[in-house]
Amino acid sequence: MTEEITLPLIDPSIKGQILDTGVIGFSFAPQIVFGHGCMNRVGFLSLFLKAKNAFIVTDTEIEKLGFVSKTQKYLEKSGVKSTVFNEVEPNPKEETIIKAVDKYKSSNSDIVIAIGGGSVIDAAKVIRLLVKQGGRPSDYDATKCTIMAIHESLPHQISIPTTSGTGSEVTVVAMISSGKEKLTILGYPLISTIALVDPQLTVSCPSKLTAMCGMDALTHAIEAFISLRVNPVADMFSLQAISLIHHNLRKAYSIPEDIIARINMSLASMLSGMAFNQKSVGLVHACSHQLSSQCNLAHGLANAIMLPHVLRANKKVAGPKYITMATGFGLNLENLVVDEAADKFISEVEKLNKDIGIPSKLSDCGVKESDIEIMIPGAIKDISALTNPLQPITKELVENVYKAAF
Repeated sequence: MTEEITLPLIDPSIKGQILDTGVIGFSFAPQIVFGHGCMNRVGFLSLFLKAKNAFIVTDTEIEKLGFVSKTQKYLEKSGVKSTVFNEVEPNPKEETIIKAVDKYKSSNSDIVIAIGGGSVIDAAKVIRLLVKQGGRPSDYDATKCTIMAIHESLPHQISIPTTSGTGSEVTVVAMISSGKEKLTILGYPLISTIALVDPQLTVSCPSKLTAMCGMDALTHAIEAFISLRVNPVADMFSLQAISLIHHNLRKAYSIPEDIIARINMSLASMLSGMAFNQKSVGLVHACSHQLSSQCNLAHGLANAIMLPHVLRANKKVAGPKYITMATGFGLNLENLVVDEAADKFISEVEKLNKDIGIPSKLSDCGVKESDIEIMIPGAIKDISALTNPLQPITKELVENVYKAAF
């Protein structure tokens, strides 16, 4: 019989706090290959996974940049054949995933290689799931079911990110659009087999996209750090990512060819993904998921605009953690009380947004105040809201942060 022990790690008075024991877990999966120019290893890595026919998932813009043909060349040198599916759109649709599954099966593929941003890598994860399990993406919505219990291995996946934002190459999460609803599909069976992170591929990323993706990564790091889940290992990744982003995003935005800034942003994005993979995110994501599904706003842009307003709402319960994050920004907090230091941190987030051309208001992006009422129910029930530090997530709270963003 195991002796019961009590550890003072959790405050039981906080409604919604996810972890109710002193036990934490951390996984470093997938295998990570990181470095400038490391994309040339894709053929060798495919052979290592005993692949013969690769199914390349991408989009038309990435294909135009020549990354797909380069991948095919590396695969050919290793004797691996390939089929390309280039129809993934931003906020990938359920129908697109189903179409890709049919093409995967008809091509006799045995491995998925995802080349692109978060939408492409997320789509690839769900393609693998449906290849083995069948059905539609909506059958696996995390609010209705879990895929944690899937024992049959999914096809291998090598994920090659071309942006520094989502961290999807190292996470167990995939976001898919079903009509006007944003589906969250999650579970360890989804995680990539290998994350092949080559910062050189991000140099061609336009400044506007660099800005949005960078703020997406910062939002992941911040929300993971203040999450209700307790995981000090993940917190180390969050804090390192926060520092890297603050010191490199402006340069990556203004000088796209600065390879050092690009390397640091690729690293920060990956670390942010590893952090929220363990601790989840919060109300910023719960709100931004609705902005993407209902208003077709880019995910990173939605996160960037909502972040300061949700930070102000969460300040009353997470203020001391803001001080820790502010040190990662290198801010001087001498002689400031907690509330003042927290405000300085939030102001620095707003300044970063401004410096990289992020609009300050949702209304600047075509969102209407009349959209708020439609989005509130989805934000309240969004799985990301469960780990927000301020609980409960009420209609009034969600409405207030949305209105503050106008």
